[in-house]
Amino acid sequence: MANKKEVNRVKAVLKEQGRSQSWLAEKLGYTFATVNGWCNNRNQPYLVDIVRMAELLEVAPADLIVDGAKKGKGLTESQAFTEFS
Repeated sequence: MANKKEVNRVKAVLKEQGRSQSWLAEKLGYTFATVNGWCNNRNQPYLVDIVRMAELLEVAPADLIVDGAKKGKGLTESQAFTEFS
């Protein structure tokens, strides 16, 4: 699965903070399998769970989400203004 699309950064933020998936699962009250699915982008957390994770990890919710525009998948600012003005 080399071309797996990343939607969230949960695994990266946990690694940056030296925290484990088991720790997050326990704090959220979910199973390890649920959190592991999020960390490996097999499943995606609900927005309410992203907010709860952000509070636990002391980051902004946006830090847990991959910005598609930064990967060149969205419209550039100039395209957005040109095409929709």
